[in-house]
Amino acid sequence: MRLLALDTSTLSGSVALLEDEQIRAEVNLNLGRKHTERLLPGMDWIFQELELEPRQLEAVAVGLGPGSFTGLRVGLATAKGLAISLEIPLVGVSSLEALAWQARFYSGKILSLIDARKGQVFAEFFQGGDGFSALEGPMVINPEELAVKIPEQTLLVGEGWRAYHEIFAKLRDRIIIAGAEFDSPRGSIIGRLGLRRLKQGERDLPDTLVPIYLRPSDAEYPKMGVK
Repeated sequence: MRLLALDTSTLSGSVALLEDEQIRAEVNLNLGRKHTERLLPGMDWIFQELELEPRQLEAVAVGLGPGSFTGLRVGLATAKGLAISLEIPLVGVSSLEALAWQARFYSGKILSLIDARKGQVFAEFFQGGDGFSALEGPMVINPEELAVKIPEQTLLVGEGWRAYHEIFAKLRDRIIIAGAEFDSPRGSIIGRLGLRRLKQGERDLPDTLVPIYLRPSDAEYPKMGVK
């Protein structure tokens, strides 16, 4: 199956094209919140390099967040547009799960973190290794509260810890911080998780698929009387 996958949940955007389990091409751009400007050119580059046309796609997978509200809307709108216009299956994937799955070979606890801003992080605990599975979350939480939940020997993936490094530095006796290559969800991982869902007979409807927000957007806070 030829599948296009994308994630725009963080400052980094990622687009990949997979043919079954093979990653044919992937574009990762850490250019800030410029997904509207960069997403389509990245897709075009992949099609050109592989000498493919969009009509040759057979499915689309998209990261649902949590993460940047604007980024998620851009990514999901693009994925829905492709699925509807090409009449192909659409599947959504948790961006926190994609982060953890990148490090799935670690046999202990894995904690995925995405910066939620406003002094919070989006977080979810997973069990790594052969029995990879979600444990607790997803949640939006203050780093200080999250620190209490972190068990011994937990691998941190995702860029969410960086804005609060002073807090996580105090946990050095019980955390391992993954390298920068694990900072953002990769399109290729979104694609592989999407393929797993499709092989299990699962798919999402464009009309009902929505991002994983976990909290109101910044624009909604004033309406709720929150500054």
